[in-house]
Amino acid sequence: MRFFSFRFAAPFLAAFLLCMSVPQGGAGANDGYYISAYWAKNSPDRFMDIITRFSPEFRGSYLVAAAIGYSAHRWRSIRFDVEGQGVLHTGMQDHLETNIVVVARWMDLPWDRWLDTRIAFGEGLSYAFRTPPIEPRRDPDEGTSARLLNYLMVELEFVIPRHERWSKFVRLHHRSGAAGVFGGVEGGSNFIGTGIRYSF
Repeated sequence: MRFFSFRFAAPFLAAFLLCMSVPQGGAGANDGYYISAYWAKNSPDRFMDIITRFSPEFRGSYLVAAAIGYSAHRWRSIRFDVEGQGVLHTGMQDHLETNIVVVARWMDLPWDRWLDTRIAFGEGLSYAFRTPPIEPRRDPDEGTSARLLNYLMVELEFVIPRHERWSKFVRLHHRSGAAGVFGGVEGGSNFIGTGIRYSF
């Protein structure tokens, strides 16, 4: 089995250090630190199928996650966050997971005067403290997964009216080998869930 190489981690480390070192610009009411908690259920469907078809299947594997984030920089309508997560898996798999992710969050949308909405995309690294048994997605004969994989997230967030520090969100939580880049892993896992966030 091929092992993960530092040359793949270097871009994530550089992005993390850059975000932490650049001062904030154009700070707003929700720029700073935030904490989040969310619950999600596994879908065996592929990442792109989930975000384009909007009708995923589900199965009995779950996660509960807590996250802390820092809004490191603001460029026009885009806010760049650095987020760390702790994740507990139950059901079809039973292990802990931790993730570090750089998030680009679109803060200004045309309908914000009626419902303040944000769209976020994140890229980072995921480490599972036990090799997840449901990766690859459908067929165990496809091979085994690895503890260290790529992490992606897509999120739709809604600020609670008259309580601007609180928001609710829907998130797609994705781990995969990035087409074999990570340890030769071809498969991955997708969890779809909902959570709540408080911004300091």
